[in-house]
Amino acid sequence: MRTPKDFDYDLWTTKDGKNMVRVKATGEVTEVSRQLMRVLRAIEMKHKRSKTGVPIDGCEDERATLLSLDFVSIDNNGEGCDGMTPAWLIDRHDYIDDLETYLEEEELKKELTDVQLKVYVSCIRGGITPTDFAKQHGITRQSVEDTIDQIRKKSKNFFE
Repeated sequence: MRTPKDFDYDLWTTKDGKNMVRVKATGEVTEVSRQLMRVLRAIEMKHKRSKTGVPIDGCEDERATLLSLDFVSIDNNGEGCDGMTPAWLIDRHDYIDDLETYLEEEELKKELTDVQLKVYVSCIRGGITPTDFAKQHGITRQSVEDTIDQIRKKSKNFFE
């Protein structure tokens, strides 16, 4: 039996499949139905889970699960408890870099001619091949590739 010390019942199943319960307060032992055993096991597991976890700073009785998004275990030195740090909570994505790139791209778009802007949006950002773009707009593939080269030269001023 591995029931928690302060749980009110001991639960076990015998070798012949009987579900047994002992009331700790009275010592009474009885056989129970499978359905009642499931309910008691669920209550037991809920009780076990409430006893595990990390203490919450400022609360004597409450504990939090170790990987809760609502709780980060940091002591007064800024160190994690037991050598663990809240690094798993840190978002490694650099949104400032994304914003800078977006602003630079918007400045580049302002410098492009109408034809260059269409090629930029369709071919460079949209993934359409120069051949397909040329067919759609009734121009040669080489002129689309020349336009892409002009865009690349202008973009060097913004992205390098």
